[in-house]
Amino acid sequence: MSELLSGLTGPAESTGPLESVAWKIGVDVAGPVADEVDRESRFPREAVEELKRAGLLSALIPEQLGGGGATLAEVAGAVRALASHCTASALVLAMHSIEVSNLVRHGTSKPLQELQAEIASKQLLIANANSEVGIGGDVGRSICAVEPTDGGMTLEKQCLAISYGEHADAVVATARRAPDSEQTDQVQVICRRPDLTLEQTSDWDALGLRGTCSNGFRLVAKVDAGMIYPVPFATIASNGGIQASTILLSSAWVGLSEAAAAKAHEYVRAAARRSIGTVPPAAGHLAVLATELQQSRGLLATAANAFTAFEASPEMESPGFLASVRNVKVSTSELAVRITTGALSICGIAGFKRGTPFTLDRQIRDAHGSVVMVSNERYLRANAEMLLARKHL
Repeated sequence: MSELLSGLTGPAESTGPLESVAWKIGVDVAGPVADEVDRESRFPREAVEELKRAGLLSALIPEQLGGGGATLAEVAGAVRALASHCTASALVLAMHSIEVSNLVRHGTSKPLQELQAEIASKQLLIANANSEVGIGGDVGRSICAVEPTDGGMTLEKQCLAISYGEHADAVVATARRAPDSEQTDQVQVICRRPDLTLEQTSDWDALGLRGTCSNGFRLVAKVDAGMIYPVPFATIASNGGIQASTILLSSAWVGLSEAAAAKAHEYVRAAARRSIGTVPPAAGHLAVLATELQQSRGLLATAANAFTAFEASPEMESPGFLASVRNVKVSTSELAVRITTGALSICGIAGFKRGTPFTLDRQIRDAHGSVVMVSNERYLRANAEMLLARKHL
């Protein structure tokens, strides 16, 4: 296990190969344009091109199919390292990797195996279109359905948001299995260009996480039967999907927390250098910040390594593990808000102003996005329902 995943060190001290590559991309490419990406609410194309060159888009794909054969924990480390420089770039890697993880776990058919090999050889970027207008954020239900036509099958879906959809090579979408299916009888379909049309229906002018470009779209696609997963969406979600999603998103929240904490740390150290022999007043606040950061790192490390341990185990779907990973997402996102605002109280006006080395506006706005990107309230409600049926915590 790399030092990064021990929960005790920062990304700059990482020895893991994926984390090191992601950190370098963050320093050299993603970080220098992060403010521009945020200001213009544009796709972080420079960082994604570097991710492709480094082979990070196929890191989870097995080596025999041309991928990197990495564990989810290793990719989580890469997301965390990249988020220290640009949360939007890290989320593109995280959301893509969620879909690749599902593909590796459940894409057992020949066409889906071939797609994995193509992702590896061409570094294809995959987006997600599970959200739908009219279902209130409940991705376990669908209004749209796969429709039979004279020429095969089609799918039309009113998507609440498709992050970086216009830049993706394929979009994964949930839908009812057939027009007469129940809303919960869902399949997951991979819609590939050029058999895919996206008509933008809303803009992504958001408070934070602006570079994810999460516009709303009307998706219309010709469905290839070979691009439908051979198992129901409910199986994909419970057997690795929810777990991978919460861990990879949490990696981004930990990374942005580290970025804010690093600025506060440097601010206090600079104050100490100006008054040798004294302890700056803000040092005590920094110590509190460090305890919160350790909590966040430790939660992520435990969940990421548990996912690897449970890879081929029934424990992956256990209520206890599902609840624990939801708790990780809730905790790391709420800690991100506390850490970024705590860093602001340490840096003071230097953190409040834009254009200073200690400015924290982007990290603070992105951190508040973490609690609503998959609502914490929804996760807590799911855990509350689960706890009612369990005899112990």
